[in-house]
Order: sequence, then structure tokens, then C-alpha cells
Amino acid sequence: MRALTLPVLFIATLLAAQTGPGGVGSSATNVIWLSADQGVYNNAGTTFAGNGDNVRQWNDRSGNARHAGEANVANRPNLATAVLNGRPVVRFTAANNDRLISTGLTTADQASAWVVTRYTSLPSPNPGLLQGAASGNALAADAALKNLGMWVSSSNTRPWGRGIRSDGTMLEISQTTNTSAGTFYILNNNYGASQIQQYINNSAAGSVATNGTLRSWTDLCVGMQAGSEGWNGDIAEVILFNTALNATQRLVVANYLAAKYGLTLGTGDLYTQDNPGAGNHDHDVAGIGRTSSSDMHTAARGSGHVLVSKAAHSGLQDNEFLLWGHDGGALGTWGVGDLPSGVQGRWQRVWRVSEVNASGSSVNVGDVDMSFDLSDLGAVTASHLRLLVDTDNDGLFADETPISGAVNDGGGMYRFAAVSALQNGRRFTLGTSNLSSTPLPVELLHFTADPAGPASVRLSWATASEHNNAGFTVERSKDLHTWTTVAHVTGAGDAQTTLNYDAMDHQAPPALLYYRLRQIDLDGSSLLSATVSVDLRHSAIAVLVPNPADGPVDLVLAPGAAPVLGLDLVDGSGRVLPLAPMPNGNDRWRFDVSMLAPGAYVVRVHQAGDKPPGQLRLLR
Repeated sequence: MRALTLPVLFIATLLAAQTGPGGVGSSATNVIWLSADQGVYNNAGTTFAGNGDNVRQWNDRSGNARHAGEANVANRPNLATAVLNGRPVVRFTAANNDRLISTGLTTADQASAWVVTRYTSLPSPNPGLLQGAASGNALAADAALKNLGMWVSSSNTRPWGRGIRSDGTMLEISQTTNTSAGTFYILNNNYGASQIQQYINNSAAGSVATNGTLRSWTDLCVGMQAGSEGWNGDIAEVILFNTALNATQRLVVANYLAAKYGLTLGTGDLYTQDNPGAGNHDHDVAGIGRTSSSDMHTAARGSGHVLVSKAAHSGLQDNEFLLWGHDGGALGTWGVGDLPSGVQGRWQRVWRVSEVNASGSSVNVGDVDMSFDLSDLGAVTASHLRLLVDTDNDGLFADETPISGAVNDGGGMYRFAAVSALQNGRRFTLGTSNLSSTPLPVELLHFTADPAGPASVRLSWATASEHNNAGFTVERSKDLHTWTTVAHVTGAGDAQTTLNYDAMDHQAPPALLYYRLRQIDLDGSSLLSATVSVDLRHSAIAVLVPNPADGPVDLVLAPGAAPVLGLDLVDGSGRVLPLAPMPNGNDRWRFDVSMLAPGAYVVRVHQAGDKPPGQLRLLR
């Protein structure tokens, strides 16, 4: 066994310390973290909430397990799916006094509070987003008990808030910036030792001098202040730290939230790889950087698998930043091509970096250490790992030289030291030179969608292994933007053998449809598969089953369809090929394509009546 050394301990410390949102903070400083895309449970308390479900509990992602909940069913908000950049929100109704309360938070004499939100109306003088108070006073109406708060004034639509100094002095943030109903904002109140500063979309929006320390608080109410002034709108994410963030850390958290929710920052919008033209790398955004020699953030991981550290290397100058995020691809190697020589497999997931200054221009922050958390991905041999960087930025890895030399730092962390290949706009991912010993892993073996009738699609998939798998949802879309859940399937929890799954969509519309598989862990977190498509645009006539095919094919008629008079098969050059269909029941005809060359064909369906023949696409 390799002896422990100081660098190993240092890396382990960084890992533990940088798992907060955007890679800022740890469970010691990030005291509560609520995001509507994870850990939202319905009235039963055991089921991940779906669209319209009442929210009984909103789980804390900080590691402190300070979950926010509400015992009274009448005061519970609802979950609304696919609202903000395809992500869900928790919807609060002021008339119902909707709220969620967390208790026992470990706070200190400073704080930084963040909310991603919008309001539909402001029905009370100061509807509250957050209210922090001493134990048992989360709904306190007494102003002297509201140790921390964030509200919006109904008289001028300006966000503001309060902090109470340790000597009891109430400090109210000046109200400077108007907001609009129906518009989402990133709101931040930063409670420092000298002043409380408010930011809207990272632009300064009011402050007040403190000249003292903040009074501690333990209980938090989300969605209401004063016990009666409720929020009438949506909240996507809530983050609280028990320390005031420096300017670099605030910039990183703001960019994490802006990328995740598709919002634009007023200042410091530095991470641009989340834009559609850059490939929508808007997942698990994290970052490092330096505003000045006394204001920096040099190691970050966030909620993702990548830890980047600058602490051991020089080159980071004032107002230089490195941020990264991924495209949501699977942490698996199944079906992934585009491999350089010597690499047998790579992750489907791809990250992309913004390495820029405060003006958004490209810079070089110098070498960094890059570590990957592989603790939940099975067997790993460090010498098999390969860091792949798209150095010519052509979107391909096959023409690149893999980077080897990974070191096992323990705890499932594998580090590539002194990496110089990262530059603004470049992509990176992780590969393996040995799929047998270091598979990375091949978890989802396949996911397919096949027509099973004029309005039915059969979904099939298989897993090679499962870990903490609560189950799957199958989602359908016609435009790759709006997704509808069509099936739920329970998972095996933990398994090391191949498991096969099937589900049916019996209400598939006659359109070009897209399907994806969402695997949900027991903690409510989820992972999406690649997208597959199936074409039912001609399902008013019939459907071909299976399709693609290499043997017998059934043409299944839609209910009430006119009788079939004959079938033609046309190849890609327009030639009509021999076809000998035979009846195979009352509503289907069968023919064999095993002798055809691989390719795309058109099946023309001649039916009784004066209509031109229908056309169905067949893949061989």
C-alpha cells in the first residue's frame, strides 16, 4: 500500500472542503442547500414528487440533512416541472400560507443567502422568500426576532431584507432595484462584517453598513416572513452559507446558478459554455479564480465528479477565472465512439471550460490539478485512466493524444497533476485504456424505442449494474425541449448482474417522438440517458414492427384503417423491389427483409379508396 504523503492529505482536504454549490464551501459553511431538481418529496413522504404534487419535504443537499418540511398539508407548496430551463420549481401560494421550515442550522456571525425565484404577484406589503430566526421562531412576526430575511416590497417591487446585529440593532438593506412579475431573478444578500450587500443577477442592488456581527439563527422559513406575508410564486433554489462569500466566490456561485437556469447575469456573466451554440454544458458548473491577492478561490468541485485545484501551481492573476460544466451525458462508456488510439472507452459526459478574465476575454491561468471522483463507479486501475482534452476544439477526441499518469489519492479520487491542456472553450472527458479492468463503467447497456402499434411505443433497456437505484422514469418529447413522463419503473436498488426492463407508451401521438430514460437514485438525484427517436407520423395508416429489422416485419394497421390492396418496397435509388406480403391476422401483413442490403427503404401502402398510397420508412 502506498504511504500517505502530505499532497494526498492536501487533496483530500480540498475534496472535503469544496463540495458546495459551484464548488464553494463545505457542509460546515454551506448550512443548507435546496434545489427543486433533487430530493423533493410528496405527501406520502416516500415518493419523489411529480408535477402538481404537494411538497411534504425538500431535502437538504449540503450534507447537513437539515431538510425543509411542513406538517400541515394545507400549508404545503407544490412542485411544477419543466418551468425554468427545463427544470422544476417549488410553487408557493400566498393565499394558502405555503411554507417549508428547516430547523437546527449551524449559523455564525456572517451569512450569504441566495434564492432563484420569481413572483406572480405581491399580495402583502413584504412577501418573504426567507426568514431566519432563533429556535422556535421561524414564523415570528416580531421584527426583533427576524435575525435574517429576504423580502420584496409590494409598494415598489424592490427586493430588500434585514439583518439583526448581535447587540439587537436592526439593519435594513436599502431598496434600489425594481423587479417585474413573471421574471426569474438570482437574489443574493451577503452579510459581511462591515456591511450587508444585496445583488440581483450579480449586480449591486442596495447595502447597509453593519459595524458589527450578525446575530445567530437556527430556524429558517422558506416562502414566508412574519408568519403571514407569503410568497406568491416559484422558487427553484435556496442556498445559505454561515459566512460572507468573497467577490470571487460570489461570482462562481452566480455563474453556477445562471448556467443551470438559463439566466443572464447583469455583471460577471463569464461562463458561456452553457449557451446552445456552445453545446449546453450547463450541468454542475463550478469554478476557481482570483479577484485580488486577498480575494480568491483556488479549488472547487461542487456537486459533480471533477475537482480542479490551482493551489499547488502559480500563474493565476487578478481578475482571472476558470469555470467548467458538463452536457449531462451519462457516466458510462456504452455506445460511445470517437476514441483516440490506445483508448478503449470514454465517458459519454463531456465538460467544457471558460478560462477568461473579468471582461470575458481568454486568458491562461496556468497549470491545474484535475481529480475525478470514481468512488461509486466500480473497479479502477489508475494507470488505465486517460484524460482526454479536445485541444484543437473541433468537437472530436479521436485526433487527440490521451493524457496518462493519474495518481490514486484515496477515497475514490484520481488526480492528473499539472495539467496545462485546458484553455478557454476546450472540451474534456475521461477515458480508459482497459475496459475489462477499468470499465468506468458500462452501466446502461442499451435503451431503445420501437413502434408497437399505431399509437404505442415499446421502450426497452438493460443495466449491467445498479447502485442505490430507486427506479426509472421514461420521458417523451416532440421538440427536445418539453418532456412528459410516460412511465415509471421500480429499480433493483443494488445489483451486479444484467437486468432487463420494458415499458409501454400507449398514448403516443402520430409524430416524430424522442424518448429518454431518467434513472433516479434513492436520494432523489437523477441521471439522464442519451435520447432515442421513433417516427409515428404515419401511424394513422399503420406501423412497421420491428423497425429497424433484419428478418420478418409486420405492417400493423391502425384501427378502422381501409383494407390493404398491396405493398411496394422502394430503395434509396427509387427502384421498386419485389415484396411478397402475406396476411398475418385481421389487422397485419408480414414480409421478410433478411435478403435486403442494409439501408433505408420506403414501404408504400396501397389501400382501398382514392387516396394516394401511404409511405412508411423502414430501416434494414
